[in-house]
Amino acid sequence: MRPPRGMRCRQDTLFVAAFLAIAAVACAGGPSSDRVLSDALAAEANQLARALAAEPDSTAAATLRVRLAFGAAADLDVYVTDPNQETAYFANTPTNLGARLLRDVLCDAPAPRVETVTLEDPLPGRYRVGVDYPRSCGAERGAVSFVVYFDTNGRRETRRGSIKPGEFLAIVMEVDVE
Repeated sequence: MRPPRGMRCRQDTLFVAAFLAIAAVACAGGPSSDRVLSDALAAEANQLARALAAEPDSTAAATLRVRLAFGAAADLDVYVTDPNQETAYFANTPTNLGARLLRDVLCDAPAPRVETVTLEDPLPGRYRVGVDYPRSCGAERGAVSFVVYFDTNGRRETRRGSIKPGEFLAIVMEVDVE
């Protein structure tokens, strides 16, 4: 039995409205790095931030340095995209501009794990940092916390976030470099 002519249109409209409402709520939450961290993940992120802050700053004034810190439960990867849209990561280092991943840190490394990308004499423009969670390093398969430090020209930007197994956050932060 077919619904009356006007009824079908209202059903379609309600479906579209419901879909748009769900999409708006999902998008309003933002990426995982913007979510409110649980107490355990927030505590881990604070510990990672303290570990990064304790490292001596060996960055020259004309060097860009991005550091991703994470714990022992996961193998995370950092991605740094330059203004020319080329990305430095474990499979593309060094880039044409000279950005290089110093070391791809895997599950066998002690925690806290830190992956670092450096670039001497960075071009002016926007740099984007992403984080990938390709695999877990043990029985735990839940979300993990991370901290990203972006240092250049005496300026530091910091982001804390969480990421789930199999998730790729293409934009954890964007920084304009002069």
